[in-house]
Amino acid sequence: MVYREITPKRDKFRKALKIARVEGLKSFFVKLVLYFLYPLAAYISAIPSSIFFRLKPKKFFFFKGKKFPYFYHIHNTTWGNERIIEVPIVMNYIKESFIKRKRILEVGAVLVHYYPSRWDILDKYERRRKIINKDILDFKPFNKYDLIVSISTFEHVGFDEEIKDPVKIIRAIKNLKENCLEVGGRGVITLPLGYNLEMDKLLFANKLDFDERIFLKRINKENQWIEISEKEAKNSKYNKPFKAANSIVIGIIQN
Repeated sequence: MVYREITPKRDKFRKALKIARVEGLKSFFVKLVLYFLYPLAAYISAIPSSIFFRLKPKKFFFFKGKKFPYFYHIHNTTWGNERIIEVPIVMNYIKESFIKRKRILEVGAVLVHYYPSRWDILDKYERRRKIINKDILDFKPFNKYDLIVSISTFEHVGFDEEIKDPVKIIRAIKNLKENCLEVGGRGVITLPLGYNLEMDKLLFANKLDFDERIFLKRINKENQWIEISEKEAKNSKYNKPFKAANSIVIGIIQN
């Protein structure tokens, strides 16, 4: 049997055709605008901003004493949210592992939107070729990984799911350590603060089993970030005063 990938756009098109048959052409054209033309207009409107940022002099931030360039990309308009620092931080770990020919797993299909995916990806919902569609608790690979990374994904575990389970994230990280991470391996997990308040409580109560935690905070409208203390991070709000995450934590796990 030949496997044919069902992309999100193809799936939406099939739904629109079904509506055209059942509800008529008026509903079909409404869906056409919502599913295709509106996203296309949003994408085109973002292009001038992307070109502008490419022409601007590069700006940098610091993470663990190392200098990183901010990351600008049209997808998810990274210049306006926490992706601007999450992507370069995580990619730095990935590049170091590539040099040493390490096995890499990404939990949550994020980097595939920005780079060719030359590593394994685990995502319960994202339907793309070569992505492993399993729940994080059910994933127990035969060959473990030297590096596991995740960008703004674990805050959804047990929170943005049909069955709510506030402590599922604890078991998810435990499963990574015990069943997915090679001895001597490392995990790098980024989490926005203020989005999932139950997760925040577990984090600050040291229940998430991170071996190291680094906190960063957005400081202005230009989306510049600095490292801060755990005490400063505890009062972080989501979408306030700036859009999306105003503080994030980089959780490091070792095995």
